[in-house]
Amino acid sequence: MITLVENHPDSAWKIIETLKKNTLRDAPTVGFTGSPGAGKSTLVSAYVSMMAAKNQKIGVIAVDPSSPFTMGAFLGDRIRMRDISESENVYIRSVASRGSVGGLCDAIYDIVDVMKAFGFDKIIIETVGAGQSEIEIVYVADTVLLVMSPDSGDEIQMFKAGIMEIADGYVVNKIDLPQANAFSVKLRNTLALENDVKSKRKVFEVSASKNLGVEELEKWIEEFYSDMSSSGEIFKRHERRLKRRVRSNLMRVMDDIISSQEVGKNSLREFKSLIVKKYIQQEACDD
Repeated sequence: MITLVENHPDSAWKIIETLKKNTLRDAPTVGFTGSPGAGKSTLVSAYVSMMAAKNQKIGVIAVDPSSPFTMGAFLGDRIRMRDISESENVYIRSVASRGSVGGLCDAIYDIVDVMKAFGFDKIIIETVGAGQSEIEIVYVADTVLLVMSPDSGDEIQMFKAGIMEIADGYVVNKIDLPQANAFSVKLRNTLALENDVKSKRKVFEVSASKNLGVEELEKWIEEFYSDMSSSGEIFKRHERRLKRRVRSNLMRVMDDIISSQEVGKNSLREFKSLIVKKYIQQEACDD
């Protein structure tokens, strides 16, 4: 089903509608993002192992970068998550970004919907190694965790606006490294300069490879989602997700039209007309 929605994006809605809706519970979606080498896969593996041991059914979407030439991908996250891939409670799907910006793939909203229909207790998304501007995960996941590493280089550059602003929680991985304490202090000082709401965001110190601090992180994720549900924040995030999804569909329509037409003096007016016409036709087909 995931392959179908990936390869036939224009028919994704119809494909998803054939699936049985899980009316008992909307599975929480947790996103892990961060720069390459921060240890996202190792942390996801440790986190998912803990939940699987509690008999929770977990779906993992691991996005790998694609070749700009062939659009293929190595899909190595599944290899790095070998420890959890053999669990009967865990399903791992590696997907290629296929050149999409934002750290994810164009079909991510559809893939999440497919996985929700199969009754997972929680869905985990691991993004491509992301930079400052790759923030698409904030529109897809209910909870966003930014994974950081003390050995990543220039801390000041990393603490700049962009990806730092989208996180609900910050995870300093590899806490056993000598420079980890100084890194955590700098991070907390940076967050303390922000306004009162953002300064409440949690900082977690973990060593995913040694399974240190992961239990505290898992407990906080559950509490944070519960608080969002009680306050109504989760519904605001779902509305934001829907708007972004509509925008994503429109952008795909525009890209298809622009790439298939010759560019001339009157192209802008022609493109506007074609885009509106194609979107109206698509809406009529969906109805």
